[in-house]
Amino acid sequence: EPPHNEEAGQIAGLFAAANREFESTESESDTSDISEDLSTQDGAGNSPGETASDLKTGLEDSAFCDTQLQWEKRPTSTCSSSAVGEVVKTMQHFMEKFSVDLFTVTQAFLKNSGEVEATLYFLQTGQRLDGYPVWSREDDLELQKDDEHIRNKLIAKFGAENVAKRIAFRKS
Repeated sequence: EPPHNEEAGQIAGLFAAANREFESTESESDTSDISEDLSTQDGAGNSPGETASDLKTGLEDSAFCDTQLQWEKRPTSTCSSSAVGEVVKTMQHFMEKFSVDLFTVTQAFLKNSGEVEATLYFLQTGQRLDGYPVWSREDDLELQKDDEHIRNKLIAKFGAENVAKRIAFRKS
């Protein structure tokens, strides 16, 4: 059914955008670098009073605004039977429950390998339900290396089950 595919595409696009942000925010230690990059790109376009966080928020808003509007206009009943519809409803529920934006919810899902229960607990407490740390970009880069020593370090940090779930999540 086309509506299902279209919505699946939107969610895939959203996760891709959030993943790019996850990758860039985890690796940037100082947001002033981002600000300098932006001001050199568009020359005199930036006012001196504009901070890196203002620019960052503007970028996030423009990236996610369209998707949110499309979701709000679309009747949820048309896709309630599909897994995609459930994901959308869960994300909207978390946004309302914790008064956070779509970006924050998506990041929480990424850090918790897409697990609903773990993400819910993380949004409530800032920690994982099982006591292990959340995944970072650096951890994902380590995971991609086919090195038994590194894999064992990750298993020690996250537990074997979480490493296996993360590998499956990154492939999906």
